[in-house]
Amino acid sequence: MLGKLTRLLICALAVAVPPAAQAGSRLDEAVDLWLQGDDENSLPLLSELAADGSADARLLLGRIETSDLGPSPYRQSLTRAQSRALFRMTDGSPFGRSWLWVEAKAGNKLAQALLQSNQPAPNPALITKLNRLGEHQATDHPTRIAALYGTQDMRDGLLSEQGMQADLQPYLRYLSGTPEPRGDGLAALRHIVPEAADEVDAGSQEALGMAGILALGLGFGDISPVNRWRPQVESWLMSAPAAKPVSSLCNTHCPDAAPACAFAFLALSGGYYETVRFDSPLEKLIPQDRFVNSPRARIMVLRKAVLARTETNLGWLADDTGVSAISACANQLIKEERRKYP
Repeated sequence: MLGKLTRLLICALAVAVPPAAQAGSRLDEAVDLWLQGDDENSLPLLSELAADGSADARLLLGRIETSDLGPSPYRQSLTRAQSRALFRMTDGSPFGRSWLWVEAKAGNKLAQALLQSNQPAPNPALITKLNRLGEHQATDHPTRIAALYGTQDMRDGLLSEQGMQADLQPYLRYLSGTPEPRGDGLAALRHIVPEAADEVDAGSQEALGMAGILALGLGFGDISPVNRWRPQVESWLMSAPAAKPVSSLCNTHCPDAAPACAFAFLALSGGYYETVRFDSPLEKLIPQDRFVNSPRARIMVLRKAVLARTETNLGWLADDTGVSAISACANQLIKEERRKYP
């Protein structure tokens, strides 16, 4: 009797919950799984929801495909055909159709803006639009393009833009002032130490050494613990909202030497401008604060270091040269995570 009543109750609940609410609940489940770092279960669920017509699932899946800075062993194990089937609409075209493209063609304004954000032409109006839509993190690429290829008026306008990402301002500033050697790194250092910005001198070897690390990462500057700027860079890493995924990773796994660990991951990530890119793929569904405090953000930092490639042939991927000199704990984390990849 109890079993029959239970079945009737389940049937009644299924009827009472409309399909849209059921889809919303499954989308919430997929987001939660993804934020936990579970690609194997979250991505197929998002793919299924996208195929069923969920615009939000389509936008999130499309953004994850192109913005995940640390693909998981699961994603790395997929063949090209499997990856296309997972992330795209399979319509008979050779490479499938990006769900962002599908939604943009259907008239979805947010999808159109997100699709445009990957374009190589300066477009300040798009940055304003994305900020108004609440997708502040998606302005990263178009802001860099405007900084590099736009006019001085464009850069000045963006610096005064309401909602402008503070961590992207150094990119605009270093291309707006008097040219300096390692100007991008010096601009980042001045941003990190605003109270001592006037002391960041292009003629100082210590400043130039730290600027090299901030501009390009390991192999391009000074990692010495006696560099006068290293403690201040470490302090910024441990306190800045933009670096929260890095500090959280190191506080969790290397609590006794978290600042050195954070500096190691900044260097391994490619410097300041890469460290500030661990962002929510879609703020409509995943607010930035929720993302940077998630396991996904921490594991993305670690996986990016694991999958990094060096242009200086230092060999640190093979023999840890440079990494263990900064942080033995960070080096051990990387070794353990690397074992998960084929």
